[in-house]
Amino acid sequence: MKVGTDAVLLGAWLPVSENCHAILEIGSGCGVISLMLAQRTDAKIIGVDIDEESVNEAQKNAENAPWKNRVQFIHENIQHFAQKTVQKFNIIVSNPPFFENSLKSPKTRKNISKHNDTLSLEELVAAVNILLSENGCFGVILPVEMAGKMEKLSLEKCLYATKKTWVYPTPTKKANRMLILFKREPAVCEEDKLIIRDNGYTNEYLQLVKEYLTILRSS
Repeated sequence: MKVGTDAVLLGAWLPVSENCHAILEIGSGCGVISLMLAQRTDAKIIGVDIDEESVNEAQKNAENAPWKNRVQFIHENIQHFAQKTVQKFNIIVSNPPFFENSLKSPKTRKNISKHNDTLSLEELVAAVNILLSENGCFGVILPVEMAGKMEKLSLEKCLYATKKTWVYPTPTKKANRMLILFKREPAVCEEDKLIIRDNGYTNEYLQLVKEYLTILRSS
């Protein structure tokens, strides 16, 4: 499964506190977000994914990284993982499958990564509510049209949106993604925007991802 812009954005955007010691990625795929966060913190990181091939790929990627001793990938259904583990996490992050009732690919692995048959937003929020520490935060990226549903479901679990970033492909197009940070304590929600391309990649996008990607300024 190829690395997508959504994953890179989320891994670079997510705030990480100095006292963070345990991070969980839900739907870790090839492990890119977990490895990005390992680059930014000394925390122990667990990635959980239902697709065994993706977990194997993530483990191989971790073995080739300087942070391999702090990153672990588990082949597990997050619903089961949430019920059996007693550990709490300072940070939970997810780039979840989000397609609902839409045309599917003939490729099973792609369906798992893109369609929410195996992990609905309701199930995601329920797992986060179980696993998030009292002072922890949860970061997610979603299509804009699904952000409202995510906020409503999270609010039902007393998880409050404290930061939102509207992501625009170009200045002339509508925002198509939203990065959202949730915490257990209510606060005034900070909002901003990020434009990815404008005659090449924008300076704000390049600044955000410069520690992780080598990107040419040309289009």
